[in-house]
Amino acid sequence: MIQETKINAERLSPEFYVWETGYEEVWADKDNPFFVVRNGEMRIHKTNADGSVDVIRYTDALLKLGIENDKQLTDLINNDEIVEVSMNPWYEIYSIHHNDYYSEPFFELDKAIAYAEEMLAKYPNGVVTD
Repeated sequence: MIQETKINAERLSPEFYVWETGYEEVWADKDNPFFVVRNGEMRIHKTNADGSVDVIRYTDALLKLGIENDKQLTDLINNDEIVEVSMNPWYEIYSIHHNDYYSEPFFELDKAIAYAEEMLAKYPNGVVTD
């Protein structure tokens, strides 16, 4: 990476950055016109022992279940007996100069940040000319 960026290496999944609907800014650097947003919605259906189903839509619900890192999230999602994922969030790169996205979806925050920094190197003024 061009600049040192502090991120929680145990929470790279976009599911840890879903606090509302729509897109949310997750990472920005004052020297970079490109920034990372979380987009998409999260819907994880968890069947409880009594047969009831919880619908997890926001990060705080994951944290209340004790899901605090990527490994725990993967373990939860891979438990086909109790969990169904019907919608998942992702990251995209935006520019402060345009309300448009400049990347395919990313599913790990460190890779999205690295791409935003690559975009800065390629388009230092934040305007994509291709």
